[in-house]
Amino acid sequence: GQAGVKLITYPKDRIFYVSFNNMTTGKGKPTMDPRVRRAMNYAVDVDAIIDALFDGQGRPATGLVMSGNFGYDKAAKAFGYDPAKAKALLKEAGYPNGFEMKMAGPTGAYTNFEQVLEAIQGFLNDVGIKTDLTLMESGKYWDLEAKKQLPPLFGDIWSETNGESLERLKGSLGGTDASYSSWEDPKIKKFLADIGSTVNDAKREQLYIDLQRYMIENPPFIYLYEPMAFEAINPKVKGYLPRPAEDYYLKTVSFQ
Repeated sequence: GQAGVKLITYPKDRIFYVSFNNMTTGKGKPTMDPRVRRAMNYAVDVDAIIDALFDGQGRPATGLVMSGNFGYDKAAKAFGYDPAKAKALLKEAGYPNGFEMKMAGPTGAYTNFEQVLEAIQGFLNDVGIKTDLTLMESGKYWDLEAKKQLPPLFGDIWSETNGESLERLKGSLGGTDASYSSWEDPKIKKFLADIGSTVNDAKREQLYIDLQRYMIENPPFIYLYEPMAFEAINPKVKGYLPRPAEDYYLKTVSFQ
C-alpha cells in the first residue's frame, strides 16, 4: 500500500434481498406462512455467498434497516445458516418434503447477482424447496416488478441516500401504495406511518427497533447482504466521515 494513506471500509447503504410476494403471484402459496419464510432465511448461507462471490467483503443483512442507519437495532443478529432449523420449520408448517416455486432475478444490474441467486437456489434445494429461476434483462424485470407481475420470489436491492431506512421500507413494503412493493402487511404499514409522524428521536428509534424485531418474526424477505465500500484517505484530511449512502458529505472536512 501507499505510505501514509489509510484504507477504510464500511458497508454501503444498499441491502440485497429476495422478496416474497403476498399481493399477486404469491397469494395462497406456502410462503404466506411466516414459518416458511423464516425457514428460507435459515436455509441460505449468506456468509458463504459473501466469501465465495465477494471475497468476504460484505455484511449479512439483519433486516431492511442497514447497520449505518438511524434506528438500527444493535442487538439484531442475522438469521445465520441453519438447514436443520429450516427443515424443522418447514415440517411444522406442513411442508416436510418442501415445495416448488418460481423465482426471478435481473441480469447485468448488480455485481455477481445472477450467481447469488443461483447459490440461493442451491441452498433452498438442499432443504427440499425447488425453485424454477428465470433471469431476465433488468429493464423488463423492473417493468414487471412495477406491474406486480414477478413470481412469488424475486431478487432485489434498495439503496438509500438520506441515512434513514424509511423510504426503502415504504418503497418495498408499502403494499398497494408503493409501485415496487410486493408485500402488504397492515402491522408494517402502521409502523411506517408511526415512524413517519414521530418527531421525538428516542421514540422514533424505538419504533424502528420494534419494526425490525417484527420483521425477523414475520420476514417479508430473505435478507442477504450489505456490500462493502473501500476508500483511501490521505492522512492530511481531517474530519472526513464516510457515508454509507455513496454520496460524499464534505461539510466537516478540512485539509491540513
